[in-house]
Amino acid sequence: MASCRQKESVASGGIQLGFSSDTVYLDTVITTVGSSTYTLKVRNPSSDIVEIDNISLGRGTSSKYRINVNGNSGNQHQKVEILPKDSIYIFIDVKASVIGSSQSHLYVDSLIFRNKGVEQNVKLVTLAQDVYFHFPTHFIVVSGTIIPYSIITNTTHTLPNDKPHVFYGYGVVDEGGELNINGGTDLYFHQNSGLWVFEGATLKVAEGATGGIGDSVTFTGDRLEPFYENAPGQWGGALGGIFIQGGSTDNVINNAVIKNATTALRVDSSSVPNLTITNSHILNSSRTGIYGGFGNMEAYNTVVANAGLQLFYAFGGNYQFRHCTFANYWNQSTRSTAAVTISNYLDVNDTAGNPLRLVRNLESCYFGNCIITGNNSIEFAVLDDEAGSLNYQMTNALLKTSTDPDEIDYDLSDQSIFTDIRINSQADFVNYTNNIYALDSNSQAVDQGNVIDGSMTNGVDILGNFRSFNGTPDLGAHERQY
Repeated sequence: MASCRQKESVASGGIQLGFSSDTVYLDTVITTVGSSTYTLKVRNPSSDIVEIDNISLGRGTSSKYRINVNGNSGNQHQKVEILPKDSIYIFIDVKASVIGSSQSHLYVDSLIFRNKGVEQNVKLVTLAQDVYFHFPTHFIVVSGTIIPYSIITNTTHTLPNDKPHVFYGYGVVDEGGELNINGGTDLYFHQNSGLWVFEGATLKVAEGATGGIGDSVTFTGDRLEPFYENAPGQWGGALGGIFIQGGSTDNVINNAVIKNATTALRVDSSSVPNLTITNSHILNSSRTGIYGGFGNMEAYNTVVANAGLQLFYAFGGNYQFRHCTFANYWNQSTRSTAAVTISNYLDVNDTAGNPLRLVRNLESCYFGNCIITGNNSIEFAVLDDEAGSLNYQMTNALLKTSTDPDEIDYDLSDQSIFTDIRINSQADFVNYTNNIYALDSNSQAVDQGNVIDGSMTNGVDILGNFRSFNGTPDLGAHERQY
């Protein structure tokens, strides 16, 4: 009796399992050759036996992956035991001939683990077609956060567009480098990944291409299943999605669709214009569409729509927006912030945790022939500290805001700031729930623009249509054509 070992108890509640990796990357597969077999180690960190209720593939019986658990094949396994402080191994492969030809480029699934109410998953990623992979080769620590990155170029380089590019970590345009991305290029980013333009580097996206959507450059997450088509927050790490660092020059983003990021575009400090963005869509950002940290940028014929905080946030700097549509119909959570917020200060904590206010002059911010609207009652906010300057102007704009002076920090009757403003008029987009921001028949933005700002867009809208269709330009990125 004394030599007998006491039997371990089975955990009565759910246990957080440990995994050797949160993502299993299987190698590129072609039609006639399957992948190698990959191994996932699953650990039980507790002092009790864990009985996993169910291990299954997310795609169920339709999944092209094959798994083997404890020597048993199948896409679903029940009541799998792991002894205390012990591990099991799961073997995974995929057969290319089963995938066949795919337009998705990546074949993605998940291993789902359920035990006593706790659900965890491990992603499975396979190249179903040939793509360019960019894996991190370097690491840097920024404000205590480890950021993995790979250097794309430090010379003049054009990304080939014969197949998509998939980034894990940040893709860096190094000092002295110029990265050209031609129309029709697709860039997919894994979670916490993005594109980083260093000081002394330049990014050119579809420079000189005619306005339109046929040859757009797409920046989005690497989850290509239909469920993730418009899911915010899939990519963009501590520095945002596309980070234009201070000191980078002559950056151009044209004919781009930047969607489903955390903060989609971050423009850092610059004393001269360092970014021009035209004919582009910035959609479904879980935090901010465009963040200007004393940035210096110009935007024309651009739609910025749906963000958890702001579509545009300026902390000091210089900005010009002409024929831009800011439409925030965010419905993923409660949003108390205005769609467009301009400020000359930022409240933070110092290293000791004490409140600290940083003041930076908002030297200029111009909105001409723009639409600023959304599902909140106030979609334009001004945050002003008298210790700094704050200069802005709005001309021929459709603006959703309050008419109660006690609810806003600006004077709508000040003609030196607000000229020919349509307060709380209806934009009437064709279908904003599907991110279609063309103007419909009842839009009060039609023919409300001025010719000078219209000419600054070369007389065309985001799709290349002439703004002289009805004589006077419409507000926003789209010119109504009928």
